[in-house]
Amino acid sequence: MTSDQSIPRRAFVTGAARGLGEGIVRRLARDGWAILMTDINPAIHDTAADIIAETGIPSERIIAAEHDVSDAARTAAVVDLAVERWGGLDLAVANAGTGGVEVDLVDLEIDDFEHIVDINYRGVFLTCKYAGRVMREQGSGVIVTVSSIFGQEPYPRVAAYSGTKAGVIALTLAFALEMAPHNVRVNTIAPGYMATEMQWEGLRQRAAHAGISFEEERQRVWDLVPLGRHGTPEEMGALVAFLASDDASYMTGVTLGLAGGVVRR
Repeated sequence: MTSDQSIPRRAFVTGAARGLGEGIVRRLARDGWAILMTDINPAIHDTAADIIAETGIPSERIIAAEHDVSDAARTAAVVDLAVERWGGLDLAVANAGTGGVEVDLVDLEIDDFEHIVDINYRGVFLTCKYAGRVMREQGSGVIVTVSSIFGQEPYPRVAAYSGTKAGVIALTLAFALEMAPHNVRVNTIAPGYMATEMQWEGLRQRAAHAGISFEEERQRVWDLVPLGRHGTPEEMGALVAFLASDDASYMTGVTLGLAGGVVRR
């Protein structure tokens, strides 16, 4: 982490146009970070403009870029962009992900399977690879990946999603051991039911499959969660901010649940 408080800390957040990624960027912006925020969705530029207007962060501290996380050359290029602008990276958040279609594994189309793997697993690998190289060279940094409680306890009709998220947990823990000698901490967050459009689409698919309304399926989820509600992007941002801070300086190789009390094995 940068020690001179006059120099902003520098972050790279993928999947930042909407949902959890947007929540992470909003928190980091309020905390004074310089942020490279990327997404395959062109709305990333509008989101960046909204965050600048809302937080008052200087516009030169925000870089918004369209970015397919499964593209190795593009991932390397956006990391280089941040390094050229700010001289390094203090935090990388491999947040981009997709839920994919909800269907029994035997009925999952091969193209759909490959898309889930490309975004949820290959994308995390590439983010870790290129951001990690920068941090290894500078001898400091924090990497946060985003897994899922369904990577800890797989869920029916999302076998590919569950498999990729389990892979993210294993990749993160191994990577933490590799990076520890270089003073780089690597942890993963396993969210549960979060209030995002990806979650709402999952609820719509499950409701249709069960022959019930969206509202009934949402209530079923709330009944599963001890705190009785969905988590928020703001709560995700708060946890990332903690992991990036010196308060978490002795934490690496950890999977942290953000699930409102839902416990997975």
